[in-house]
Amino acid sequence: MNKSPSLERLAERFGILQVRYGYSLLDAESLAAFADAPGTALLLFAEDPAKVPETWDLTIILPEALKSAGVELRVGLLEPVVARSVAARYGIRFWPALLALRDGDYLGTIEGLKDWGSYVQQLPELLAAPASRPPGIGIPVTNANAATHCH
Repeated sequence: MNKSPSLERLAERFGILQVRYGYSLLDAESLAAFADAPGTALLLFAEDPAKVPETWDLTIILPEALKSAGVELRVGLLEPVVARSVAARYGIRFWPALLALRDGDYLGTIEGLKDWGSYVQQLPELLAAPASRPPGIGIPVTNANAATHCH
């Protein structure tokens, strides 16, 4: 299957991030091991830049923001098809997104594109956050056996 030109450009950019910064390109199989490894990790959830142009911007901003914030961690890159397949697990609703994990535990996300200074400020705060449960997507849960009225 041929990739669209925008996905080909994103794949090229991901290749540069791998070579220049040591980021890891993850697929569905390698994601779990990467996420559960000891230490702090940041995952970039990408979307097709033709659909969400801000994805491209974040691939440019992220390395510099991490450098300026003085943050050292493992960075994983998720191509759109992989990112979409796991987004609900972490409550991600807006693209592009960054997901922070520590020892496999959820720390939080930054969703949508922010300005460079916001990343420099928010990344250290996000990475210092206590582990918590990922938020749900908001799927209503009902009990078919529950009464339809109170008392």
